Amino acid sequence: MPLGGKWLGIMLVVLLLWLAFLCRVWWGLLRQPMTDQRLLVRHRITLTGLGFSIVAVGSLLLLYLSWISVSVSQHLGVTAIRVLAIFLFWPTIVGLLLSAVGSGRKRFWGLGSCLITGLWWLSLAMTSAISMGAPVVRHSTKFLIPANYVGWVEVRYGETTARVLPMNEGTLICQIPADGILVTSTLREQGWAKDEYFYYSEDGSVSELRETGWGRGGMIWGGSDEWQQLPSGSKPAQTTEYFYVGTEERYHHAVSTNERRPINESAIQTVPNSR
Repeated sequence: MPLGGKWLGIMLVVLLLWLAFLCRVWWGLLRQPMTDQRLLVRHRITLTGLGFSIVAVGSLLLLYLSWISVSVSQHLGVTAIRVLAIFLFWPTIVGLLLSAVGSGRKRFWGLGSCLITGLWWLSLAMTSAISMGAPVVRHSTKFLIPANYVGWVEVRYGETTARVLPMNEGTLICQIPADGILVTSTLREQGWAKDEYFYYSEDGSVSELRETGWGRGGMIWGGSDEWQQLPSGSKPAQTTEYFYVGTEERYHHAVSTNERRPINESAIQTVPNSR
């Protein structure tokens, strides 16, 4: 799961120090004289294995650097993350194999580094898969829903004639009208973020609505995005987000009885939200 705040800073420092240490080990190994021709081949294999481990750690560092700014992460997008994943995954595998058949104690630095990098990336890949999104970060959204509203909420993004969503301290504000349908010209960002949901009253007071797992008293359910697939296969600017507000029992009842949800005729592709 993408990190933020001090934890992101800690990870960046750890990865930077790790990368610097590996580069120093690699440079020392490169300058090490090798007089025994029988060990020369394995020495070069160790050197190459360390080189691949450096590429893997560097790619992981670049991934974390992309999370410093939402604008940077959104600009890079999923394609760039996939490229980083390639430069992380395959050098890890190759570096692991080469370090395993190399020679000398320094090969264990490459071996251990590749193992840690592989497990690190596996953890990131699993959490992003669970959240149904690539490890790209977006602006978080604060949803303000009319007090006591129960039912489906629809947010239509990318409608050019509508207003832009306001932003407060890096958080998008979605104030939902009484009918549960909000239209905005703001484009729907891809990626992961922690959104917040609140009931709001006319006097300005708010009360939080929790998004939880089954059986934990949540009030936000069934989040999904819909859009019309373009011939090129890319995602269009106009995207519609849906989610249900109400108790778990009310949500199950709404699904079982096919309770009417706001319909966007052009929205034919549906995927769960990434949070």
